[in-house]
Amino acid sequence: MPEYLINNIDERCAELNINRSEYLRTLANLDISVQRYQQLTRYANQMFNNINNIHAELGVFVTPLQEVPMICMD
Repeated sequence: MPEYLINNIDERCAELNINRSEYLRTLANLDISVQRYQQLTRYANQMFNNINNIHAELGVFVTPLQEVPMICMD
């Protein structure tokens, strides 16, 4: 890791009053949580579309579901 990045991490750790290992573990957990959230959101949107397609096929008219917005984290 570049020295400037290590320094930035250490400064942030001091601000948060945690050690480097805990900071990196928390950062990894955040990354994985965001990925899971994005997968869940994609799944919810697919289910929304599937339900609406089935409704259209059957001619069923019900209160529409509310779409879950996608959050782009790139």
